[in-house]
Amino acid sequence: MLFTMADDNSEIKSVGSDVDRRIAFLVVVVSIVFFRISNLVTSKYIETPPRAARDPWRWRNLFVSWIHAILCGSWDIMCFTAYPEMLEDLDGHMNYFTYTLVAFSTGYFIYDALDMFFNNRLLQDWGVTLHHIIVLICFIYSIWTSYATAIVCVALLVEVNGVFLHARKLMQIFQFSFEHKIYVLNKYINLITFVIFRGGPISRVFYEFAYKCPAFNLPLRGVFIFLTVAMACINVILFWRLCKSDVLLTSRRKYVKENS
Repeated sequence: MLFTMADDNSEIKSVGSDVDRRIAFLVVVVSIVFFRISNLVTSKYIETPPRAARDPWRWRNLFVSWIHAILCGSWDIMCFTAYPEMLEDLDGHMNYFTYTLVAFSTGYFIYDALDMFFNNRLLQDWGVTLHHIIVLICFIYSIWTSYATAIVCVALLVEVNGVFLHARKLMQIFQFSFEHKIYVLNKYINLITFVIFRGGPISRVFYEFAYKCPAFNLPLRGVFIFLTVAMACINVILFWRLCKSDVLLTSRRKYVKENS
């Protein structure tokens, strides 16, 4: 069973009856089509940067991911701005604005997984594949049960950092100098937002799965805690790589340049 009984032996009320799943499924399909069209438009109308000429797929994939981060990051901030009460009831809060956000983002991750599959990238980019599996399990569960949607919205705050994370890589592809003012500014914003919008949300999601969500039985709670810990490990590794590249190596380059 996905749901248990509350301590007072009254059944946990599902808010699933308050939303129409068909709308979510429609948004998922629209999202997949939208990001596929975005990929095609990028391929046709934006010239592939010289540095990406050997692997144009990765450049297009990154650019589409950036579009998703901008759209979903902005949408998510609007969710918490319009409905601040979400933070008081993360497992039970529900409305179509947040529900369709989860569906739209789910469509993107399905699209991206399919894009990786058809371009033989699932094994090559196994870290991204693992990330997408974890995300899709959580998102599809939330859509299907109409439960913990606001928790997923907390998790989607990582897309705020995704805007700067993907911008960093795009600037590298377009051969921005590491000393370029825009690159340096983005570098520090990326590191700051990484801590705030990745570390913070993942910690809150872990707390909700571990101590809240009364509708979870023990096995289901264990699954979601495990998935959250796995996601945290992925982000710790990513943060170390960013620090190593943008802080440690940059300081070393500066030292060598000044003493050469």
